[in-house]
Amino acid sequence: MDYNTFINTTLNNTYFKIISSNNNGSCCYDSILKLLKKHKIVKPNINTKTLQAQAVNWVIKNKSFYLYEYDLTLEKLVLYTHHFDNFDEYIKNYKIYCADKNKINNNINWGGTPELIALSNIYNVNVNVYIAWSYSKKYNKIIKGTIISNKPRKDCRFKNLLSTKQSINNDNNNLITINILYTKYKNNSSHFDILIENT
Repeated sequence: MDYNTFINTTLNNTYFKIISSNNNGSCCYDSILKLLKKHKIVKPNINTKTLQAQAVNWVIKNKSFYLYEYDLTLEKLVLYTHHFDNFDEYIKNYKIYCADKNKINNNINWGGTPELIALSNIYNVNVNVYIAWSYSKKYNKIIKGTIISNKPRKDCRFKNLLSTKQSINNDNNNLITINILYTKYKNNSSHFDILIENT
């Protein structure tokens, strides 16, 4: 991708304000929950544990749901995304709350694309997932954008990685869109934060 294409397919570093989410393993659900509450889509007393349970139950119930944009079923997307050999492994691991301090493996039941699709369908919202990119003119290539204390560096831009609107099982065009930031770290861990459009 050349520099002009990069600029034309990304959003300026001032487009969003970044708000931190939980660091306890529930960042995906926490980001979505805070945005659902902001738009008054859920009751104030709902929590991330409930949201995860709703998402997982929807995935289990709709595992045969065909995702045209991925050309596979939701079950296959689950196996691919979460690296399970079979769907029963998903059920066993994802019935455990992701922020449960007593769980054995802390990195096994994080929220990802299948759960975002589920929450999009449950709450009839479009979820846009962005990543932070910069462009190295020296090497003529895209590099990871730098964000320090929730402030993107001047050369950082937001790139839409995923939009769930194609995966919503209805014809409603009046969807509320919520935005989250996905960051992958060098240690192979990842994190979601909240994005609020600056006005």
